[in-house]
Amino acid sequence: MKTCQVCGCMYESISNKSTYCSEQCRNYVKYKNALERILINIKLCNKNASVIKGDIFRLANIVRIGTNKE
Repeated sequence: MKTCQVCGCMYESISNKSTYCSEQCRNYVKYKNALERILINIKLCNKNASVIKGDIFRLANIVRIGTNKE
């Protein structure tokens, strides 16, 4: 048994390369890394920076322990 690096759930690994329990956790890391690279290269004025910060804040509020789990 392994522990998923994203959600912390235990899962049985099919291969030694498996680091995540699901496609959703794998995609989270992939898209988070892509977003970081994009944000680093965007030149923002103050007003638009606030819009992006608000978007990220709303995303952070979606995350809570037990999200979408029974």
